[in-house]
Amino acid sequence: MGILRRVKELFLAETNGMLDKCEQPINMVNQYMREFDVELAKGQKALANQLFIERRQAALIAETETQIEKRDRQSRLAVKQGEDQIAKLAIQEKLLQEKKLATYKSQYATIQEQTSLLEERIAQLLVQSEEFNHRRLLLASRANVASSLKEMSQSVVSFQTENVTKGFARAEEKIMLIEAELEAMQRFQSPVKRSTPQYLDPSLKEDIEKALDELKQLPEE
Repeated sequence: MGILRRVKELFLAETNGMLDKCEQPINMVNQYMREFDVELAKGQKALANQLFIERRQAALIAETETQIEKRDRQSRLAVKQGEDQIAKLAIQEKLLQEKKLATYKSQYATIQEQTSLLEERIAQLLVQSEEFNHRRLLLASRANVASSLKEMSQSVVSFQTENVTKGFARAEEKIMLIEAELEAMQRFQSPVKRSTPQYLDPSLKEDIEKALDELKQLPEE
């Protein structure tokens, strides 16, 4: 049971670590940009298909117009040659082709409108892509600066509250010790201080006072 619990905790820790890493701002932005690029690619593919349909429709219109001109020439030639039946068939084919041409042109106009809409949307997406890339660069720069300042701030706070205070205390103690040692050396290095006691012996107090009075009573030379 202990091993299973440890494995579970390890798995959860690694999973949470991966999630935290994925939720980093720049990683999130990069993922959004990848999703945007997928949509942009879909739009470009749709536009390519639309342009193909438009060109195919234009080719169909051109072919139909050619057929109409051909049937028109046939009907005129048949009339000149007195072949009315052939002229009627050519005219009939011409009329059918003209109806097709009207339909094809109407469809072509719709296709062109759809192409224009797609082109406009792709243009908007490209502008957005450029804007998003610019914003991503700015966010990356801001994140880099913020992370650096955060690390510096944490380092400075830790250093100021601990190392600097302790360092000053240690330096002050060492200076006080050096000063004390110097003062002790000066006290015992002075000849006067070495030969003359710096205190009065209580047992000699009366004799000292008496000798002092005698000195004061001596006539001045």
